Amino acid sequence: MGIEFGTAAAALAGGVLLALRPDGAFLHAGPAVLRRTPFSTWRIPGLLLAAGCGGGYAVAGVLHARRSRAARFVSVAAGSALVGLEAWEIAVIEYQLLELVFAGVGAAVVVLALRLPAAASSRRLPLEVFAARRR
Repeated sequence: MGIEFGTAAAALAGGVLLALRPDGAFLHAGPAVLRRTPFSTWRIPGLLLAAGCGGGYAVAGVLHARRSRAARFVSVAAGSALVGLEAWEIAVIEYQLLELVFAGVGAAVVVLALRLPAAASSRRLPLEVFAARRR
């Protein structure tokens, strides 16, 4: 959960800063690196980063805190999406060490989520509660 909430905070903060200053000035990210992308400013990528990555990791962390059965799936999806995003950034935008670090974070989240016991949740899904009552 700590990795997920930390990644969510970083993505939300970075995304909001990019959206507020679409020239990238807050994060020293010049718009020239976007030349091989469909974006001319950092506004849309910033919003996508905040909502997609930040939101996805925040949801995963909350689901883990609530011991939801969906937590594993959401964590694997968020981690895989982050690895894919960083690979795309390295290939299309430019290589930076920070992208490798976040790709490693995404991979770690996937591995840790897959290592969780299948029945890590003390909560039952609504259909399971109904089925248990019928027995």
